[in-house]
Amino acid sequence: MMMIDQYILGSFVASLFGFVLLYKLRRKIKKPKSNSKIGNKNECINGSAADGGSQADSAGEVDVIIVGAGVAGAALAYTLGKITLIYLIGSRSRISERFDLFDDNKLGRVLMASPISIEFLLYLFSTSVMLQVSTLMTKTLNRQVINNVCVIHGIEGRRVRVIERDLTEPDRIVGELLQPGGYLKLIELGLEDCLRDIDAQRVFGYALYMDGNNTKLSYPLEKFDSDVSGRSFHNGRFIQRMREKASTLSNVRLEQGTVTSLLEENGTVKGVQYKTRNGEEITTYAPLTVVCDGCFSNLRRSLCTPKVENPSCFVGLILENCELPYANHGHVVLGDPSPILFYPISTTEIRCLVDVPGQKVPSVANGEMAHYLKTTVAPQIPPQLYHSFIDAIEKGNIRTMPNRSMPAIPLPTPGALLMGDAFNMRHPLTGGGMTVALSDIVLLRDLLRPIHDLSDASTLCKYLESFYTLRKPVASTINTLAGALYKVFCASPDLARKEMRQACFDYLSLGGIFSNGPISLLSGLNPRPLHLFCHFFAVAVYGVGRLLLPFPSPKRFWLGARLLSAASGIIFPIINAEGIRQMFFPATVPAYYRASPSSIVLLTMTKETSLYKDSSGESHLDITKCNDVIIVGAGVAGSVLAHTLGKDGRKVHVIERNLNEPNRIVGELLQPAGYLKLLELGLEDCVKNIDAQMVYGYTVYKDGKSIKLPYPLQNYDIYAKRQHLFPSTLTFHFTLVSKINVADQIVERTYVKLVQGTAVSLIEERGTIKGIRYNTMAGQELTVFAPLTVICDGCFSSFRKFLSTPKIDTPSHFAGFIIENCELPYPNYVHLILGNRTSFVLYPISSTEVRFLIDFPGPKPPSISNGEMSHILKTTVAPQVPIELYGAFLSSVDKAKIRVMPISCMPAKPRLTPGAILLGDALNMRHAITGGGMTVALHDITVLKNIFKNINLNDTEKVTKYTQDLYNIRKPMAFTMNVVADSLYNVMTISNEESRKEIQQACFDYISRFSKISEGVVGLVSGINPHRYRLLLHLFAIAIYIAGSMILVPVPSPKRVYAAARLALGVAAIVIPIIWNEV
Repeated sequence: MMMIDQYILGSFVASLFGFVLLYKLRRKIKKPKSNSKIGNKNECINGSAADGGSQADSAGEVDVIIVGAGVAGAALAYTLGKITLIYLIGSRSRISERFDLFDDNKLGRVLMASPISIEFLLYLFSTSVMLQVSTLMTKTLNRQVINNVCVIHGIEGRRVRVIERDLTEPDRIVGELLQPGGYLKLIELGLEDCLRDIDAQRVFGYALYMDGNNTKLSYPLEKFDSDVSGRSFHNGRFIQRMREKASTLSNVRLEQGTVTSLLEENGTVKGVQYKTRNGEEITTYAPLTVVCDGCFSNLRRSLCTPKVENPSCFVGLILENCELPYANHGHVVLGDPSPILFYPISTTEIRCLVDVPGQKVPSVANGEMAHYLKTTVAPQIPPQLYHSFIDAIEKGNIRTMPNRSMPAIPLPTPGALLMGDAFNMRHPLTGGGMTVALSDIVLLRDLLRPIHDLSDASTLCKYLESFYTLRKPVASTINTLAGALYKVFCASPDLARKEMRQACFDYLSLGGIFSNGPISLLSGLNPRPLHLFCHFFAVAVYGVGRLLLPFPSPKRFWLGARLLSAASGIIFPIINAEGIRQMFFPATVPAYYRASPSSIVLLTMTKETSLYKDSSGESHLDITKCNDVIIVGAGVAGSVLAHTLGKDGRKVHVIERNLNEPNRIVGELLQPAGYLKLLELGLEDCVKNIDAQMVYGYTVYKDGKSIKLPYPLQNYDIYAKRQHLFPSTLTFHFTLVSKINVADQIVERTYVKLVQGTAVSLIEERGTIKGIRYNTMAGQELTVFAPLTVICDGCFSSFRKFLSTPKIDTPSHFAGFIIENCELPYPNYVHLILGNRTSFVLYPISSTEVRFLIDFPGPKPPSISNGEMSHILKTTVAPQVPIELYGAFLSSVDKAKIRVMPISCMPAKPRLTPGAILLGDALNMRHAITGGGMTVALHDITVLKNIFKNINLNDTEKVTKYTQDLYNIRKPMAFTMNVVADSLYNVMTISNEESRKEIQQACFDYISRFSKISEGVVGLVSGINPHRYRLLLHLFAIAIYIAGSMILVPVPSPKRVYAAARLALGVAAIVIPIIWNEV
């Protein structure tokens, strides 16, 4: 009875307390402060303007004004208007998934948690950021503690006003093709449903026609979900869908009006002046104005330096009730004088765009255009489309539009930003405009996300300078490719330009990497400027090679020189306009590293955290009782780093999601250089008593042949005798070394605290990381602070995106299992088998177990559940397994203990962030085929140990400088291991391309012939000899060996020279992108 009374009393008190809180909240909403984001956003205060002729809106009503509601404007309005919620339950505050405020199912979630202090509730209510109290309930009422309070708090959902000149459905002949890269951005923004119900057509690539020949160029979509492809549609329908989507958000307001001017005060844009449909002139204000009013923008002149060119015009037709020769493909006819495009825009309509060079086109009104299309264009189009083309001309619905290009040359202006075609245009030949715009919106969303208050215009302007730099890789690649392709595809009387055009068509017709590379650039799937530069000049070199064969002559040499000159004359002016430094070396631009001026930190009052106020009354984080270092992740990198720093007397707080014994199929091979680093760190005893196996080298199998490649360990004999240890490779169960022995070591140190919990968010104050918020096993949320936070939470890191620019590639998957009670043909050697369809790796992980790893290229390995994996292993892999292991292999497959793991590669692209460092796989990954990951991680830890040994970690400026040194000093080892791993994998990957097979065979022969050469290669793989120049020398030697073996054996011939050139190009196409990513 007493218990029931307690519940009744608790419920009564909770209800009363909830009523008081809601009453306070209601008063807050009714009386918003001028800088508050809370208020009735539909309430507009109009009054006479200073000039007496216009109406003025209240300054606090709008956060962002967007001028223009095309693709860029509508997408940006929806993106900024979407609400992200934080739910705070008890002493928890975490950011939940992004969803709209109107989703009742998600909004209604109520979670239970531990107590929350009344002081913290009062602190929350003293701010003006609370939106809604969702539920209030209690079971017990302590003196100053109330249980289970759930608060929902919106941190995004900015109030957006969109002003569009005409809100009726537009009718355009461009903006109808969205490349796959743009579609991925659309998904990222949550706008993919805008393509539904508009009869959008999927596009899988291009068909290229020239002089009666044609070739099909498919998008390289193998690594993506089946839904990913290009899309083509009616531009107006797509824009209307996006406008409708944006207007569903209550904090987004679309208005029809014509913006006449930007309102500027002391060099800062404060808002816009516009006229409504009724002719009424209105003035509206906001902290940020985004101008995206299209290619004919009348506002861009004050925000950039426009250099608009009009190279040509498009003449647009719609062909009805006909089929393209290649269904679901764009068709490009390299006609005379310029290209002709065809692509589907609905199930019954095909858009035809005829490019007419120059600014003047034949007149449509007097029939000159119809005559031009019938006599000049019609004979050049595919026969399947001829009659429909003529019918479309006869109908007379011919429209024209000028094609414009304009490089982005911004004038950073406080309070304003340019986007879309108002900011940057390229020739629409490649259909890349929407991809660039959507990519820019994703970038801007991420940059604005941590900023709560946009009112500090000058600080925001300086911060958003990073936008102009970070957008360059995507934008400059698509812009340069569009401009260069248009100039190459246009007919020219110049013989060198003709040869360049023919060479481009033939190069793309080669297939494989020669078509996949350029198409991945065009589609926005691989926006890398260096790849574009390499492919463009590969086309030029290919063209010169064609000219010089079969017999060179002075005339041919001269024409080849002119061809190279023409190629340079095409691409270099475009690159120069885009900005060489920003395009190829964005990391050297200071704005690239610019940190956000502020961030939203919602604190929980626990024993470990508190707030204090300075003399001005501003709240700050109290970090007087903090650790020296917080480490997120206790894998190999995290555990070893904790031990190392703890040994030096640092107070270390380690947070690991799961302290149970992990079970992985990689991270079981430690190269000799990694073992030497283990010795240096004093952790060599971690590999004792775990049945670790010594490994002395590799055995490589190919086509029934094998070669034994021992590690070059001769120079370590003396060291080995003195230390009673030998720096060989060690193999072991990953679980034993990383989470038992090393964890035991760090727990023994009084300076190290190891806790199990899930890190939720970084705590940031004015661009500096101050600590971590994490959830314990019991569900309690704690906040810890330290002057330095080290993130090493592995390959699936959730924090790397805040501290780096991650470019993750997943080229393959490993399927792994254990073979028991068998012996390898070469004991204590790693066995690498270059099979017919895939590669296999075998190595011992204990005295009775051998790890077997099968590499499956691509994003989707065979399914285990339906038996597909087992079938492939038995029918395809088993016949290639060494006979000594055949029976044990089949027995292990039958046990069905097969596990699959994706293999990711990611170059290190850290963003220098005060108070935080990335390490391990969170910073840098390479293909696991060489087992170099732990070696790189241990090397990085020794570097960090030596750099930070005697410095005061509270000196943020000094620590940041030393962090930059860390990222630089680690490069030689990391560069070598990464390039070796990724290059070897690309060479060993089975391919249907004949050139790739020849490169693989040549590499096998290269390391087979000379022991010194094989020692050099294995020295690089093992990390014993991490010299970048020796690596480059070996790569160059392989290319020379390939060329020499092709040309000189047995007799030189033009055909052999051509084949050698193709192989050299293939090697360059493999290695150069990998090296560039590491530079």
